[in-house]
Amino acid sequence: FQAIEGFMRGTTIIAFIDGVCIAIGLLVLQVPGAVGLGALVFVGAYIPYLGAFLSGAVAILVAFADRGLVTALWAVGVVFAVQILEGNVLQPMIHSRTVQMHPAAILLALTAGASIAGILGMLLSVPLTAAAFGVLSELRSRYGDGADRAEPTRPKEIAGTAG
Repeated sequence: FQAIEGFMRGTTIIAFIDGVCIAIGLLVLQVPGAVGLGALVFVGAYIPYLGAFLSGAVAILVAFADRGLVTALWAVGVVFAVQILEGNVLQPMIHSRTVQMHPAAILLALTAGASIAGILGMLLSVPLTAAAFGVLSELRSRYGDGADRAEPTRPKEIAGTAG
């Protein structure tokens, strides 16, 4: 449960950063409804990688419809920069601390989850992997991993005799 709690806490932090960064970018570009679009990105970011991108696409469409092609292209740049920041820096760094897993294990879990079960697999892969690591850690601490067991004792040889 600590792993799932950590995953949700990390996802919330990442979603908040995504939403704030995109909202600030849209405010700078003077896109109407920038704060609401940032909130949409926050909610969409709970789907790893894909959710913030899709909700960012809505922000791009709003920028295109209201401010024109140039502003929409700048909005694409903002969404793209935030997605690169999220995928390459925030996801591994924050989730490795909140879930207490190595960033490479998180990326492998996300890749495996996506290839096995698509978007649902991406949603569930990190918490399930973290929970499995937690169960293994608990079993290892309760029953040991064999390293602390004593070697079988042999009778000590008498000093001075050759063996």
